Amino acid sequence: MDTKIKIQHYVPRLYLNSFVIKPKKYSVYCYDKLKSKVLVTSIKNIACENYFYDATDEQEQRIEKTLSSIESAFDPIYKKILTSGDLNSLTYMDKQTIAFFVTTQELRTREHRELLKDMWRQVKDRLYKEKLTDEFKERYGIDTWGTEAGAKALQLSMFKNIPSYAEILLQMKWILINNRTPIPFWASDHPINRFNPIDMRPYGNLGLFSKGIQIHFPLSPEVVLSFSDPSTYNSFGETHETKDIQNVIFENSLQVAHSTRHIFSKTNDFSLAERMLKHDPSLKDIRKKRIAIH
Repeated sequence: MDTKIKIQHYVPRLYLNSFVIKPKKYSVYCYDKLKSKVLVTSIKNIACENYFYDATDEQEQRIEKTLSSIESAFDPIYKKILTSGDLNSLTYMDKQTIAFFVTTQELRTREHRELLKDMWRQVKDRLYKEKLTDEFKERYGIDTWGTEAGAKALQLSMFKNIPSYAEILLQMKWILINNRTPIPFWASDHPINRFNPIDMRPYGNLGLFSKGIQIHFPLSPEVVLSFSDPSTYNSFGETHETKDIQNVIFENSLQVAHSTRHIFSKTNDFSLAERMLKHDPSLKDIRKKRIAIH
């Protein structure tokens, strides 16, 4: 009997369950950016693909099983923070578990794989403008750069860096934002997103050590957890209540801009997404340029 897990979620159902509209059916409002369409669907059928983490040469599904154990450790702490609405309720070990989960979640999605594909396609295109020998191409496997298989292998290899990334998150300023507006926070198929109000061009500004960096993670329609550069935001309190609809719009705009295809909400009003896509149609292009290589 084949016991292998076929449908593998890159956004866990235990997290998506916070955004459902029909708990018994685990249904959520979903906006499909590609089709510009709203649908109601089960969280069993979204943010997942067949054998998404399975390497071709392994049969044990070690990645999928490891991710499952990370989710299981996070689940009770996730419920704890949603219930308490207070970061002070968390122990240091709780925060370690959250940091580990958040770091893993950012790396594990389809969107992150597409970012890797985009990066390597750009590098390959530049290299192909040079006169490369067949030996050079074969030695470095350049023909696989930007492919699904190549990006998958690179994505899986990056999981070994999760402990060091999580440690950086632990040193950042943690802020819990409670939504007191009638508009819910959204989630998406890539729910953890970075933002930096400081323009550092021509250099990047989204690194974990960048001055002004913020990482936003909607825990539920009512709560966002952010991790921020402590040198810039250390004077901010650990808990913040927002009654300003513009703050919610900002958080939801991150989900629209950085998701691959699907956005999730407890209401069926996705007018913000529609306006953003009308203004910038590239946001629904899976092969859009995600980073600029100078």
